[in-house]
Amino acid sequence: MSRHRAFGAVAWRELQTVVRTRTYALLSVGLAVVFVQLLRSGGGVEMGYVPAAVDLLLALELLVPLVAVALGYRAFTGDNDDLSVLRTYPVSRSSLVAGVFVGRFLGLAAIVGAPLLLVAGMVARAGGPTSRVFATHRGVDSPVLFIRFIALTLLFGAVVLAMAMAVSVIVRSGRAALVLALAVLVVVVAGGDLLALAGLSAGIIGDDMLASVLGASPNSAYRGLVLDLVVGVATDQAGAIAVPAAVAGLATWLGGSLLIVAAGLHRQPASRLRNAIRSAIERARTTIVGR
Repeated sequence: MSRHRAFGAVAWRELQTVVRTRTYALLSVGLAVVFVQLLRSGGGVEMGYVPAAVDLLLALELLVPLVAVALGYRAFTGDNDDLSVLRTYPVSRSSLVAGVFVGRFLGLAAIVGAPLLLVAGMVARAGGPTSRVFATHRGVDSPVLFIRFIALTLLFGAVVLAMAMAVSVIVRSGRAALVLALAVLVVVVAGGDLLALAGLSAGIIGDDMLASVLGASPNSAYRGLVLDLVVGVATDQAGAIAVPAAVAGLATWLGGSLLIVAAGLHRQPASRLRNAIRSAIERARTTIVGR
């Protein structure tokens, strides 16, 4: 089996797994309901594509990581019934990792992208922007900007998906993987903002460094790119974040997580990492109990 055929077979199998799971379809429907309700309450549909993106931004910062974690946290755990089957495929580690990631990412793109395309259709049907923001700043609302918003959202989802998959190779059981994945979820959603706030309060991070520091966190990088490349373009108010730093941050998280997955598929490195984590947990427990 050639490398390309092996990659395609694994990716197709993972995508079929997502498609056959009805829970994911219900999840997409739930996202659509949430998006529509947010837009109705905020008036984003009547005002245009960019106001709709602004109305959805906060919800997507919370919901996209949730979907990504749900899709990725059991990708390579020991109690995953698919794992033993995947190991029988005559494929290289790189093809296996890439196939699983791409297959599950396509599922994520369908789950999140379909409701966002529905939103785009609703905005187009409503007839265009009437917001005073565009009249004040002479910006131009455009479906191209909303497509850019969708692309950035899916990139954000890909990064968190890779991080969740990295968690799945560290532990053996699905329960432990879920605990670590929830920790990743908390870090992604709030960790970067809290660290930046703490750095500002302590005087470690200056105002001139803030735009670059925010790019190191997936959540902050995603928010900053949306504000800069979508909202900023429409309102002539760009500069919310250092775009190169944000792109580099997301690329680092994505590539680093996939490298961890590839390395973790070796049983010995994965076992050493698991033993190190268990030892750290045991030391922490002993310290707490001792006190």
